[in-house]
Amino acid sequence: MRAFAARASPRALVPPCAPLSKRHRGSLAICVVRRAPGRGVRVVIANASSNADTSRLDRAFAFAEEYTKHSSATFYFATRLMNLDTRRKVWAIYAWCRALDETVDGIEARNAGSAPAAMELRAIETRLKTVFDDENGTTTEIFTPPASDDTSLISTALAHTVATTPGMTVAPFLDMIAGMRQDLDDQVTFPDWPSLRLYCYRVAGTVGLMTLPVLGIAEGYTITDATGPGVDLGIALQLCNIVRDVGEDARTRGRVYLPNDLMRKHGVTRQDILKGAHQWSSIAAGADSTQSQSSLVNSQGYKNLVEEMIQLAEFHFDRAASGTKMLAPAARLPVLAAAEMYGALLQKVRDAKYDNVTKRAYTTTLEKFGVLPKVMQKAFWFT
Repeated sequence: MRAFAARASPRALVPPCAPLSKRHRGSLAICVVRRAPGRGVRVVIANASSNADTSRLDRAFAFAEEYTKHSSATFYFATRLMNLDTRRKVWAIYAWCRALDETVDGIEARNAGSAPAAMELRAIETRLKTVFDDENGTTTEIFTPPASDDTSLISTALAHTVATTPGMTVAPFLDMIAGMRQDLDDQVTFPDWPSLRLYCYRVAGTVGLMTLPVLGIAEGYTITDATGPGVDLGIALQLCNIVRDVGEDARTRGRVYLPNDLMRKHGVTRQDILKGAHQWSSIAAGADSTQSQSSLVNSQGYKNLVEEMIQLAEFHFDRAASGTKMLAPAARLPVLAAAEMYGALLQKVRDAKYDNVTKRAYTTTLEKFGVLPKVMQKAFWFT
């Protein structure tokens, strides 16, 4: 259940491949989405150009862009509001996060079991340190050699981003790997809110720390000043994803990313959620047409549980708001837009009467555009 400011999985939700932008045409002629049995979806940028000046770095950033676009429409929409250099680097970081996620939670990883994934995480950790030690930005294969072409391109994009961005450190990347290790356990559980908050920091709050040097800091502030709000925003975004994806996580992975103490408080158990999600799967498949809805989502205790999770997300959004003025002016609009679009998911869940088991909240493209006038006023008010 990871977001990195976005959670949508490319293997589950990838749309038909969109046309490449005009600046890529002629050098990157085709984007292919491959679906192989038992291997999920793989996004591949095929170099169909004979132009000698097509560089590997251009291909690497183009791949990172396509990977981001097909992994999370909301996150990609927000990055398009950044300047070209900034968004390319953010795409590189996001692609690394997604590839790391696939190492642990992809179809191949789940079929192979946790031991190979744990070994690969240790190897990634070691090779990642080499990338940060290399001042020249030469490509180091972060994933197991011989790396596939896509992960090799990700290595190229990330290595260049690290080498050309002062202030980036390896610490948040290592913290994210620690969060991925938590998901190696099929019975993922969180005894209380502090343990879930730590997980949210590791798999999403870290993205704020990774990207702050790329986004830039306003005059009069430092990265240290902006660190707290950046982490809070990542935690808020992750909580949005957790709230949205309760049913999907229970059905597809048998996981419940809700803290045990809050479930007990509201009289809900992990088994209640798993049963409710699978019950709905049977109903949707026509196995039990006598029931129209999971009884779980009709219980007041479950509604209260989801509302408390929503309020936790809103609390962290409020804390993150203090950091807006600390960002470089050009970075404020996309960050505010991402927060607004993800925050809208919370109201969508409320509007659905807290049914996040049989329904999955989402925002339309029109709704995404609709937040821009509101956030533009906020973004430029600080300048």
